[in-house]
Amino acid sequence: MARVSDAHLEARRQSILTAATKVFSQKGIASATMAEIASEAGISPGAIYRYFENKETLARGCMSESAEAIQKAWENPHAAEHSFNELARMTFAELNSDEVSVDTQMFLEQALIAVREGRDEGLLPFKEEHRQVMEGIQVLMKREFGEGLRGLDAQTVGEALYSFYWGARLLKMLMPESDPLAQLNEIQKLMSFAIQQNLATSPQ
Repeated sequence: MARVSDAHLEARRQSILTAATKVFSQKGIASATMAEIASEAGISPGAIYRYFENKETLARGCMSESAEAIQKAWENPHAAEHSFNELARMTFAELNSDEVSVDTQMFLEQALIAVREGRDEGLLPFKEEHRQVMEGIQVLMKREFGEGLRGLDAQTVGEALYSFYWGARLLKMLMPESDPLAQLNEIQKLMSFAIQQNLATSPQ
């Protein structure tokens, strides 16, 4: 029997992810079934399990590689090649992708279940991501704005920006016509003005 090529296996994996993204977007993570995803991909349900252990793993796999790279950059700011403003623009531009919409749905479903059932462990992945990203935001802000942050609580500013990100992410899911990148551009204008004012009034 001829060996299936790596290229064929990767193409099949990508076709499953494409089908899953479409079904998850239409029905939500909880309501979608592996059979529906298999039907959309044109394969048998059992074939999916050769690539993905379960539906949760499949849903996580729907997050694009670029989104994962952006998240890693926030979590490892000292190795980040982009400035704070550049990485922020990349992050908000990514909110326009179907993959991020699916990931948002999956997170909200899991978070609501954890909150209703009083299972704090269900929120641990989010809390750990929050901690790492918050540290990254502060490092990158201090690296880019330096003295412009004098007198400001960088941690609280970072928390506000992180809250703004999740608000924009939720709004994009509820109102697809919203433009998160345009929202960010206006916030960046306000930040730039505030930092310039802070530098102008700071004692030399």
